[in-house]
Amino acid sequence: MMKNPMRHIRYFFFPVLVLLATTVMASGAIAQEACSKCHSEWMSTAQSRKVIHPPFGEEDCSVCHEEHGADGRLVLVEKGEALCLQCHDDPAENGKVHPIIEAEGCLACHDPHSSINKNLLVESPENLCLGCHDDKLAGPVVHEAATNGGCTDCHNPHSSKNDHLLVEKPPALCAQCHDEPSLDGEVHPIIEDEGCMACHNPHSAEKKALLDESPPDLCLECHDGIADGSYVHGAVSDGVCTDCHDPHASKNRPLLVEAVPALCEECHDVPDSRDSVVHTAVADGDCTDCHLPHAGNRPNLLKDEYSTKRYPKGYSEKMYTLCFDCHDASLVTGKAESTGFRDGNKNLHNVHVRGALVPNNYGIVKRGKSRSCSMCHDPHGSTQDYNLISNYSSNGVSIYSLNFTPLQDGGKCMVGCHKPRSYHRTTTTAVVH
Repeated sequence: MMKNPMRHIRYFFFPVLVLLATTVMASGAIAQEACSKCHSEWMSTAQSRKVIHPPFGEEDCSVCHEEHGADGRLVLVEKGEALCLQCHDDPAENGKVHPIIEAEGCLACHDPHSSINKNLLVESPENLCLGCHDDKLAGPVVHEAATNGGCTDCHNPHSSKNDHLLVEKPPALCAQCHDEPSLDGEVHPIIEDEGCMACHNPHSAEKKALLDESPPDLCLECHDGIADGSYVHGAVSDGVCTDCHDPHASKNRPLLVEAVPALCEECHDVPDSRDSVVHTAVADGDCTDCHLPHAGNRPNLLKDEYSTKRYPKGYSEKMYTLCFDCHDASLVTGKAESTGFRDGNKNLHNVHVRGALVPNNYGIVKRGKSRSCSMCHDPHGSTQDYNLISNYSSNGVSIYSLNFTPLQDGGKCMVGCHKPRSYHRTTTTAVVH
């Protein structure tokens, strides 16, 4: 009896079909089951980690690998970063690329299978970055963002259009956590020109507030002549520029923490709270009309000459240039009509400041003692009209008092310099009372 030839064909083709089916499956995807025959121990460890690369998690090794033979050689479907770019964006499209990517590739920072760190990082973010940038946190004062491991709060780890791979340009980047200087008014020019890093180190520094240098040394790098002079403002010599200036921005010029004269009055009791009459220059609110705020070569940081000697030798306009910046010199040198301090047609400012014309025993007319403006007037304020001082003192010792009584057309003085006298603008009296 003849055997069925189809039966033999069926038995022959069945194992062949199984083999073909297995081959087709393998060509579409390399199942982890197949890989686990050799890599079981490694795969068990890799699969136990918290963060799994999706292709690895989906058990499809063929996304990245091709089959390899008995030689054990690892075969990737693409070489280098071209493999990663099959799924991930090309960092070069965003501008400047992190140098380590160009030098060592993605695997310098990422594990291609799994990791205990987010984003498949081979180390925790702070340790990973410090592996290359180990000097960034060397200073005793460290930026809080850096200590919290938040390097990527400021830097893009792959690429950026900004220098240093910053996610945004300063000061906009800094303003994400810190107040925006422009909200406070006028901005320190160096911030607008060079940014926050002109003064601050963004990672760590030796000085507080992450400053490269402490004030005043830091300030003097730009404002190098500010403390030049024989007399230096105490706030400047003490090195506390920020007592008066806001280093970032202010509504007051020039970056003052408070407007003048309120700022000056925080340290200086000028004018005295009891003063009912205030010098116009002080009332106008600008102490710097007369005083230099930082340093100068005259006592009390005066901007110009102002003799404070009670009895200076002679008179010249140069001795009171500061006064004559606002007041007309004719108050002293002019005719009686140029001043309200006159007795008839006698200019009493001239008599006091330049000295009275007095004939000696031989009939020769000479000038008497000249007196300074400060001998009678307080440059800031007083309890009497015309800023006349109530009491003249030197080194805390009272020298004389000055009591002034205004009259309808003049005034009356009771002063320690001479006997009580009165003057009248309409008639010449200058009588002794």
